[in-house]
Amino acid sequence: MEKYVLSLRKRKLLDYLKNSKEYVTSSTLAEYLQVSARTIRNDINEINENLQSFGIQILSKPSVGYLLFCENESSLKKLNQVSSNFLSREDRIRHIAFTLCFSDIPVDLYDLEDEMFISRTTLENDLIAFRKKYVLPEPHIKFFRHKNRISFEQEERKRRIILNLLFSENWNYNDQGNLYYEYQYIDETVIGIITAEIRLCMQQYNIIMDDINIVMIVLAIAIAYSRIKSGHSLTDENPIPVNDNTIIHAVNDLLNILEEKLDCNYSNLERSDLYLHVYCSRLLDASKLNFGTIDNYFNPSTIEFANSYLRKIKDTYSIDFSDDEDFYITLLQYLRYLTLPLHFLNSTGTHTDGTRSKMLIEYEIAFLIQDLALQYTGNYLDYSELMYLAFCISGAMEARYRNSPKLKTVIMCHMNLPATWNLKQRILNNFNDSIDLIALLPVYMKDNYDFSKIDLVITTANKHITSESNCDTLLISSFFPEKDQQDLRALIFHKHLNRLYNSELPSIRQLFENAFWHEKIDTAEPFSIIETLSMDFISKEYVSYDYLHQVLRREAIMTFAFQPSIVLLYSLVPSNQTCLSIATLNHRIKWNSYKIRTVIMAAIAPEHTTLIFRLFNELFYGPYNINDTRFLKTKQELITFFTPDR
Repeated sequence: MEKYVLSLRKRKLLDYLKNSKEYVTSSTLAEYLQVSARTIRNDINEINENLQSFGIQILSKPSVGYLLFCENESSLKKLNQVSSNFLSREDRIRHIAFTLCFSDIPVDLYDLEDEMFISRTTLENDLIAFRKKYVLPEPHIKFFRHKNRISFEQEERKRRIILNLLFSENWNYNDQGNLYYEYQYIDETVIGIITAEIRLCMQQYNIIMDDINIVMIVLAIAIAYSRIKSGHSLTDENPIPVNDNTIIHAVNDLLNILEEKLDCNYSNLERSDLYLHVYCSRLLDASKLNFGTIDNYFNPSTIEFANSYLRKIKDTYSIDFSDDEDFYITLLQYLRYLTLPLHFLNSTGTHTDGTRSKMLIEYEIAFLIQDLALQYTGNYLDYSELMYLAFCISGAMEARYRNSPKLKTVIMCHMNLPATWNLKQRILNNFNDSIDLIALLPVYMKDNYDFSKIDLVITTANKHITSESNCDTLLISSFFPEKDQQDLRALIFHKHLNRLYNSELPSIRQLFENAFWHEKIDTAEPFSIIETLSMDFISKEYVSYDYLHQVLRREAIMTFAFQPSIVLLYSLVPSNQTCLSIATLNHRIKWNSYKIRTVIMAAIAPEHTTLIFRLFNELFYGPYNINDTRFLKTKQELITFFTPDR
């Protein structure tokens, strides 16, 4: 087979198409990979140009999308193997981690340079990213460097944990095996035997787990098998014993069978690690959980943790989730999982910033847990842990929206009655849970109709309908195409968010007009901008230096930069006055890989806490493309952009 090196993005694109049985649009692929549709088209053209000889082509249909055609799937697997693909830093730092985990002697940096075809400068930068991802987090393995040689400490348990993370990351749930490594480092037959036996054993003992934990346990056993066979057995006792007879019997039965099938001996030390893994992974029986039974399944500390968090949400944002039993039980299960010695969270399969941009409110509510997390778990939640808490909050918010009063809506259509009636049915078919349809009216009645109690007017005529401040107007086509449906969905979401804050909060125009302004400044350092803007508040004694510390701590855990052009910084440290400080940059700077032009910082008085929801709603969920702000450098330009008619 001739050689062609695929970038990580192209491998992800091919895998996405491989697992899709229908045509996929360029916009879907663009959102998945967090690139533009133009980049997707360019990637596909390059793939088709280079992979035609392999019998691999991406078929396209105008206005439909793309579909993968592959004559020989093994060709695609070989192309996806990472051993010959070191184009991305992500690939290279994984390779460094693999090499160190498997090596009993220090690894020569010159050998790594030659193997990956990179310069020493590139390798040194890779090592910085490598330490951040695999050395600093759990299991905190010690990393040594002496001149041109690097190594891990000889701690077998820690090496196995890192190997497990490497293999489970990008696991292919549509098939079996790691998405990019396939079976280069572990035996496919062994994985198949272990997987089959685990499924039977867990079913026999009625043990249910999330998919990620099944994968992690399969890999833990397979890695143990490989390491034992190569003379690398565990030598230290697991410091956390498990006193659960069901778990112990299940694991022993499983390993006894595997010992026979794999001709391998799993010692008591190996077994004790697996006891803990299965114990922490086992899901509770949700059918038995309700308000009346929680004391039987959760320890008092977890219940207190959940209750304290719900009180904090209510006290801070006046949102009360305490009556939502389904959410409360889900929250308890998640907090219980976070407090266990082992917990593994699956990735979303998409760019995490894309997930965050769709759940800004939920992430904000999730971040409220941090001080409580430190109190009850000893640590702040990391980005992934916050993401899954945001998913919990998002579900609770969806239930809240579903039970909220429907939007009182009038349809004003310039077409004859049959067309208007058809439009009504099409709208209700998609939005009946959100819309209370009050009337079908011809457009000419707009000047005589009382809109004071109407939330929304849907019209087919491009005319001014009403000046009622609480009534929105949406212009659509008589045929209500997909674009109109998306616009209506966004408007309904916008209206729901409006209900999270009151109209007495200062408007965006007021805040912008009265803000501290730093126009067209020259700097390339996010920290200097953060410091400059926060000093506007500190020098006026609106806030203390704790405000700056809280902003920096949050930036370290969950960066404020999650999309291009604008960064909104804030802290709920109480301010004596609600105000903004705004900086526009003469040249855009890189911040979390995004090009940023405008930085807005908010200081918020206690009575205006929900202002953060208003800022999210009007800055990031407004009826415009936030990317268009990349050209704006002055106060007046920004005010005109965000409040054109106010």
